[in-house]
Amino acid sequence: MRLTRKRACSALLAAYLLFSLYAAYSVFLKPRRPPASRGGRREKPGRGAAEEWNPWEVDEKNDLQQKSENNHHLLKKMEGQEEQTDLKVQIWGKAAIGLYLWQHIFEGLLEPVDVSAQWREGSIKTGSSFFSFITGPAVVPGYFSVEADNVVLVLNGREEGKISYATQWLHYAQTLIQTRKLQHVAVVLLGSEQCRNDYRNFPVVEPNWSMLQTPRLYQCNFLGTIYKNSTREILIDIMKQNGLDKLCWISAREEWWPQETNESLQNYQDALLQSDLTLCPVGINTECYRIYEACSFGSVPVVEDVMTPGSCGNSSVYRSAPLQLLKTMGAPFIFIRNWKELPAVLEKEQNMTLQQKIQRRKKLMEWYRQFKGQMKQKFISILQKSFLHKDRGI
Repeated sequence: MRLTRKRACSALLAAYLLFSLYAAYSVFLKPRRPPASRGGRREKPGRGAAEEWNPWEVDEKNDLQQKSENNHHLLKKMEGQEEQTDLKVQIWGKAAIGLYLWQHIFEGLLEPVDVSAQWREGSIKTGSSFFSFITGPAVVPGYFSVEADNVVLVLNGREEGKISYATQWLHYAQTLIQTRKLQHVAVVLLGSEQCRNDYRNFPVVEPNWSMLQTPRLYQCNFLGTIYKNSTREILIDIMKQNGLDKLCWISAREEWWPQETNESLQNYQDALLQSDLTLCPVGINTECYRIYEACSFGSVPVVEDVMTPGSCGNSSVYRSAPLQLLKTMGAPFIFIRNWKELPAVLEKEQNMTLQQKIQRRKKLMEWYRQFKGQMKQKFISILQKSFLHKDRGI
């Protein structure tokens, strides 16, 4: 009996020792198995640092790699679409009106900024079309590189000397077409028709809070040339007779200046900025740069809506003549037939509140922004239709 107990105790002690050894082995020596779950991890030695392990690691890496390749392919495709250019056009600006086209309608920049530079250039991408612009005295037929198959020539044909120079450019473009160095040419021509206006490097004006909200010192302005026997003489007389010249900024000169001095240009811009209305009497013709410059500053153009001598239009045939484009586009101007109407216009101005004038400025400047945008899109649309869909030259 004693022997049986002794054996039993020995067996239990041996079992205990074996269990203890197994437990110690399991805790300190035996490698750990990962839990049977998707998030199970173990530490795998590598370069002296531990790295988490995932039983789905290979699948997830393949999945991530596939997604990365797909995203990269999609990004490349989007970049390709952005870079895709259906139409590439080079504009040769050989008339000052080309600067208005590029800087005001296209809102493009030019380098260098110095307006007296011999060579100025810029480029812009709009939609799927790419446009470049070159101008300056150094842009001479045959002495610059033609960098596009499609060209727009901006020329001045308003007088004999200008017509002769413009003709040289047309012959040069025709030669390039015939030798297949160009595919298409379009021409923007400042015609004569006794519409003798020029663009005077008027700056691009960005609206700001002060321009919109600040009360203006003058009800109206007119800075310009007084032509003999013109309605401009009548305007000045009416202003003086009614004492309206005290309410407005009036500065008259006897001779037309094709280019402003820095001082005269600054005075002109100040007058636009500080006047609620800009008087636009006819000169050689009804339309003039003053109308668009006034819009830039939120000064409402008061336009003399009459025809001038020459071939600029016929009011007996076209009811909207002159200024057909502006009227069609719903320009928020004040149109008058006779300057005798001006005292009533200015009296109405005196009864307007500042808030009403602010709203009117906003309406005018927004209209002008949309007007330039629509002119740009119309211009591009015509080029695309002519250059991309028709195999025609000059």
